[in-house]
Formats: sequence, structure tokens, C-alpha cells
Amino acid sequence: MIRKSIALFALSASFLPLFSEETDGSDDVIMVSASKIDEDISKTTENVHLVTAEMIGQSGAHTLDEVLNAVPGLSFIGKSVGNSEPLQMNGFTDEYVKILVDGVPVSTGGSSSVYSYISVDNIDHIEVIEGSSSAIWGADAIAGVVNIITKKGDRSKIFSGSVGAEGRTDKSFFGSGNVAVNYGEFSAEGNASYDYKRGDYDEAVFTNPISGKQYPYDSYNVPKEKTWAAGGKIGYNHDDIVKFSIGADYSEGESKDVSSTQHDDGYYQPFTKTLNSLLKGEWNMDGGRSLSGYVSARRYESGSHNQNFSGTWEDESSKVFVDFESETLYKSFITDSQQLMAGVNFQYSTYEDEDADSEAEESFESMNASLFAQDSVSVGNLVVVPGARAFFYIPVDSGHDEDFVFNFSPKLSARYELNDEWAFKVSGGSGFKMPTLTQKYNAHYKGKGNPDLKAETSYSVNAGADWKAFDGFSASFGGYFTYLRDMIDAVDWYEDDGSWGGRNYENFGNVISTGANLKAEYKKGSWDSFLSYNFLFMRQIVDGGFEKIPGKIPHQIKGSVTYTIARTNTDVNLNAFWYAPRSRSGYDYSGTGATTTSDYLKVNARIDQHLFDNRLTLYIGVKNLLNSFSFVKSDIGQNMEESFGSGDGIMFYLGAKFDW
Repeated sequence: MIRKSIALFALSASFLPLFSEETDGSDDVIMVSASKIDEDISKTTENVHLVTAEMIGQSGAHTLDEVLNAVPGLSFIGKSVGNSEPLQMNGFTDEYVKILVDGVPVSTGGSSSVYSYISVDNIDHIEVIEGSSSAIWGADAIAGVVNIITKKGDRSKIFSGSVGAEGRTDKSFFGSGNVAVNYGEFSAEGNASYDYKRGDYDEAVFTNPISGKQYPYDSYNVPKEKTWAAGGKIGYNHDDIVKFSIGADYSEGESKDVSSTQHDDGYYQPFTKTLNSLLKGEWNMDGGRSLSGYVSARRYESGSHNQNFSGTWEDESSKVFVDFESETLYKSFITDSQQLMAGVNFQYSTYEDEDADSEAEESFESMNASLFAQDSVSVGNLVVVPGARAFFYIPVDSGHDEDFVFNFSPKLSARYELNDEWAFKVSGGSGFKMPTLTQKYNAHYKGKGNPDLKAETSYSVNAGADWKAFDGFSASFGGYFTYLRDMIDAVDWYEDDGSWGGRNYENFGNVISTGANLKAEYKKGSWDSFLSYNFLFMRQIVDGGFEKIPGKIPHQIKGSVTYTIARTNTDVNLNAFWYAPRSRSGYDYSGTGATTTSDYLKVNARIDQHLFDNRLTLYIGVKNLLNSFSFVKSDIGQNMEESFGSGDGIMFYLGAKFDW
């Protein structure tokens, strides 16, 4: 398998490396790549939510999950390391969301590893594209796309960078830094971050039921977490005609949380290790034509240290996912009103689990290839964008019986500008998602594999409207409907005596997800604010009726207000998000008998003082200002802290950042 991996990686390297995402230098125009064609966000045919670096700084977020919680329709509740409640987008988990960094996929077959290694201080902005995008971005884009655009070094300076540090009242701290060097046509960049959360614990004693010996240990109410990341790249840019770069990122994270991972003899300490490497480039030819591509290699390891209460390490278990991917893209401005894009994508993935129950479950491999194309045509105030993708699943795993699979996913989107105030957009298309290797073959009590799983297919329609009501105020509306056939999930099963027996992956039925996003923004003078509301109706179709799916958030409200005191160059921000209660799964792991959760509310505030021409920023803030207050308790009277284990309380922080 290793020899084959090396050969395939060498084959991938023969492709030209990918187009690089660049942000426009203007403060008034923001370029996005929702359709793999750089375009003004005010002209896109998709429903796109934008999170800028300024918004991230004002929120006080230091992890990607904290950032995404500010986006309408998205939610993320849980730990960054060993997270048990993943990202949700319009009801779908991150298995249905394509996560990219600078247009390059970073999700592996095991996890969206970007949660661990991407430093929010290195993010320029985030594009969240709502709705099925499989025709352009491939599998795993049924719910939408999250494209994280990193900061680029200032080419006007030979030497630039930043450094920051933050301390918190919970005895945790955060530090980050980056540096960029430009010399002629060459550049080099590096970045690093470290996030330590001490957690909160009570002293407890474990008594061995056999020997009677007692062991003191720390029972964590709030997880202890530690994550560090480092990365860098070197690049070459010849008059914006020929560009290429090569880079790598590495991160490690670990968590200790006895309260949720305790077992008879001790506890598990989950950890993650992520390594990403990337080669990409672009050749801009005459006549508005360009050829670009990338080659990437991603390794993600997820596991745990098994420790007994006496404090000695017993063993370590882990699963390793490795992905090789390459893509070549051709773009051409045929006329001033027509732009064509076409490309080819190749991906090879492996999975290894040394602790598997059998040799057949120890390792797997898969391969797929895709051809895709898209045309953007403008006629007056109307823009029409048709696109399609041909997907080929190629059997390569000799240890498992696999079939060749072909799928064709079309998409059509359009935008019509009625006048300077109103614009309307609509899109429709199909999506396709093969079962992952873990869903088909992995053996685990949380989800035993099923080799007979069928691929999931979806049909989606999205519509939206943008309204520029008056100077400084704008509003947008987005509605979505997705019909998903043969949805895969880990379904609980029970013994004859009614006790829980485990979870098996199954195609448990057809699902509909429909809802709406409303957002209003006011940006004028010293004010920068937004308020959004998201409604979700997601149900499984059973015998012609609708059955509720556990864990889905029916209502979300999010908002942020920033006021800038121009005289002192000070920003004051207040932001909050609220999630309505959701139903629990059929099996209650906590043993409390709760069938619904409380609501989830976080209110945060922050003050930034900018000094020395904005080169130095001093800030102070508070998170969870209302101390886990709940408007609605669970069905057995639990508040937010009891429902979600969020016992961290009110947390103040103080920090500084210096840019040069």
C-alpha cells in the first residue's frame, strides 16, 4: 500500500498546482470564489455569508468553531479536540460540508482536521456558501462549502508580521505570531499559535472494586485542552503571470475530560495530529486565460491515551487517515460577458487502524476522479451559471469487494438585478456522497461499519434576495430545500432485554431539510452591526409521514454590534448567539433520562484600543457574560451548564497584538 501511495503521489505531482485565492486590495470590493471564479460578492449567484478578519477580532474568537458560531445557519458546540458534537450547517453535520483553505479541501475521511490546526489570527476572511455545491466542489458539499481564505504577506514590505498574547481568568492563555519576508519575486511566510486551557476539576478518589485500593484523581468539569500549530510556505510570483508556492502545516491537540470519558479502570485522553502539505500555482496567459492546479497531501491521526487512575500510561490507540489530492483548472474569458471554467480532480485515500478487531478492518483505500465544468454568462442584468460534474469511483482495495460507481451532478444558478436596490438569485442542483471508509468497514461501539451501504444523493433548491434599503442598511433573505435519499447515520440498536447494544451505520431513510435565513446589517459611520435569524425544519420521511431527527437546532438568533470611538480609536463590541432546545438521541449517555436539552446562549463583550497607527492593539473582554443562563430548561429541568457540560462560567481575558 505504501509503494502504491508513493506512486500515486508522484502521478499527482505531474499536474500543475492550484490557483491561489487572493483578496482584493480595495476596502470596497471583496472578491469571493463561490463558483471557483473570482467575483465581487455583490454579484455572486449563490447565497454567501462572509466573515471578515475584523469580525473575528471583534468577537474574541481564537478557534474556528467559535468563529463559525457567528454565521447564520451554522452551529458548533463541543470541544476543539476530540469534539463529540460536530459542526452543523442547515441541519447537516460536517460530513456534508466541504471545508477548504484557500480553495483547497482539508477534510479527510476521518474528520475536518482544520478545526485543530488553523489559527484564526491567520484568517483574512471566510466564505460560507449555502446549498448543494457538489457540481463544482465535489462530494461532501451537499449542505454547502466553508472556504477559509488566509492572510497574504504584504508584498510592498520586505519584512512584516505580527505577534500576540492573551491571558484569561481561568488560568489559560493564547499566543500567536506570523512573519513574512519578500525579496524580489520570492516570498516566505511562517505562522505559529499555542492555545492552553487549564480546565476546571474537582479532586476525587477512585476505589478499585477488587483490591479496595484508592487512587486520587482530578475529575474535570471543564475539559483541559492544549493545541499548538505551526506552518509556513515559500512562493514565487513573476509579474502575476506565473505564481507558485509550496507549504506545510502541522498541529497537535489533546484533551482531558474525565467526566465524559471515564470508564471502569480510568479514562481516555483524546488527541489529534494533523499534517498538511500543499504545492500550488497559476499561469495567467494572454487573452484572459489561465491554467492552475494543486497537489496536496493530508495526514490526520485521531486517538486517545488510555490512562488508569493511578496516573500510569497503559496504551495508546489511534486511527490514521491519509489523503492525496490533485486538481487542474482552466479558466477563460471568452467575451466580456462570458467566462468558462473546466477542470479535473483526482483523490486517493487510505485508512489504518492497528487496533481493529480483524485484519479486514485494519486498513482500507479508495480512489476517485472527477471532471467538472461551468459557464458564466451575463445578459444585461441577468447572470446565468450552468455547471456539472462527472464523478468516477475506482475500485482499488483488493481486500474488500468494491464496485465501479459513476455519478453525474448538474447545477444551474442565476442572479437578476432588478434595480440598484434589489437583486434576486436562485440555484438548483443535485449532490452525491459515497459512504466513507469508516462508515463501510470500521468497527467501533459508536458506529459499526456496513459494507452494504448505498451512496447518498440529494436534490437542492436555494433562493435568495438582497436589499440595499438606504445608506448603510442592507438586508438579505435566503431559503433552502434539500431532499436527501438514503441518508447514512449510526443508528442505535438494542438487545432483547431492552438494553443498549451499540450503533450500526445504516441507510436509515430519506430526509428533507428546509428553512430560511434572514439577516439585516447596518454599517455607517461609527456603527457596524448585524442581526440574523435561522429557521430549520429537518425530518426523516417514514411511512409517508415526518419523524423528528435528534440533535437538530430549529431556531437560531445571532447578532453583533460594534461602535468605534473615532477620537480615541477604540472599538466596543457586544455579540451573542442563541440556539433553541433540541431533542436528544434515543440513547441517553448521561443516564439522566433527558429527552430534550436546554437552550444555548452565549453573550460576549470586548473593547479594543488601537495605538501607533493601528500597529498595536490592546484589548480586554469577557465571554459567557450571562454565566450559562437558560431561557428554556430541558424536560427534566437542566440548565445550559447541565445540558451541555459548559461549566466554565464567566471568563475575562486581557491581551495585546503588535503588527509591523
